[in-house]
Amino acid sequence: MLGLICKSLEGFVRDQHGDLQWERIRRAARLPFERFEALRIYDDAVLMDLVAATGGVLDRRQSPLLEDIGHWICTHPPLEPVRRLIRFSGTSFVDLLFSLEEIEDRARIALPNLHLPQFRVELTASDEFVVTSQWMVPGAAAVLTGMLRAMADDYGTLAIIERGGLSQDGDTVIETISVRVIENTFHEPREFTLGGVR
Repeated sequence: MLGLICKSLEGFVRDQHGDLQWERIRRAARLPFERFEALRIYDDAVLMDLVAATGGVLDRRQSPLLEDIGHWICTHPPLEPVRRLIRFSGTSFVDLLFSLEEIEDRARIALPNLHLPQFRVELTASDEFVVTSQWMVPGAAAVLTGMLRAMADDYGTLAIIERGGLSQDGDTVIETISVRVIENTFHEPREFTLGGVR
């Protein structure tokens, strides 16, 4: 598990709840360090312990908490480059959905040690999709649900996005998300240009 993933959770907690709450979470998760190093490799269990400790300290159920983290990643002003990178996926929210299948390969070109979930997108009706994620720990679908809700709004699209079921195949956790696009141009999208956002 590349530290960048754990670092995102740390950043969310510090930004939304403060350094004191992060310190409580760090102690609850029994982390022997104060901050994650983005490019260091950590055991997968560290992330699971961290998510459990965060939910316990903040008195939040884990799935809604992870959805909030996904939404924060796409809307937090200092993380604007992440949002812009996602917008490069296509001119519409539907384009973004289909581009999810390429995310893992693209990420590993830039960071070979970054193992993101594998996504498969299936069009089940003219306006309905099922996104399947496969990863080594649970929670990928919750984070992606938050990100997709934020990006649907960014594109000006009205969509119903819900987490589905969870199963396991050996060491692989399989989760699903259902997406129904109600209206592609429900409101004006957030302005986006190649040169920047005004």
